[in-house]
Amino acid sequence: MVLPCFLLAQNEENSDSENTKSFSFKPQFYLYANHHINHGDNFLSDGHNASFVGIGLQLNLLKYQNFKFGIGWEYHNYNVINSATIGNIGYTFYTSVYGKIQYQWDVSKYWSIEPFIGSGATKIRQKYDDSDNDSFYGMNLYAGFNLTFKISPNISLFTGFNYNNIRFNVNTNKDWEDYFNKINQTQIQLGLIVSIGKNWVIK
Repeated sequence: MVLPCFLLAQNEENSDSENTKSFSFKPQFYLYANHHINHGDNFLSDGHNASFVGIGLQLNLLKYQNFKFGIGWEYHNYNVINSATIGNIGYTFYTSVYGKIQYQWDVSKYWSIEPFIGSGATKIRQKYDDSDNDSFYGMNLYAGFNLTFKISPNISLFTGFNYNNIRFNVNTNKDWEDYFNKINQTQIQLGLIVSIGKNWVIK
């Protein structure tokens, strides 16, 4: 009787081990507030002041071992503070969509660290004082990490930090290309994670 029980336990262990080595459907929803800090000599840091809070959404669907793959969307509003440089623009709206790869490192029963890298497309829409609008687009590359605290098996809180390198395609005078097209930015996030199924692995 001992041998069959041992074999059953061994099979289950192998099965669990095999499952961790394949892609699985592990939905997670991130809802967060964010804040932008722009650096250097460019039109966002010089001519604008980011509103204190923007918003973001992220959806992770696939998981491979501790790697997670997600897509997301962000929105932030900017107020113009230097009309001498920016012109007759009343407001600037920042929108981004992105793809992300992150690694879930469970450091304790309740805490995890999630470093990530990603890439996305960014849209800047500017609203002029006469109600006209103008838009331009760019690509960004970013890297950062989240610090996550598990409240329950399906609910977590997180705070995050990431660095963005954004390149726009504004057609302007050559002397102003770097000013309008090259943005260095950091973001700070605070939000909630809702997980469907078991996403937390403690070894």
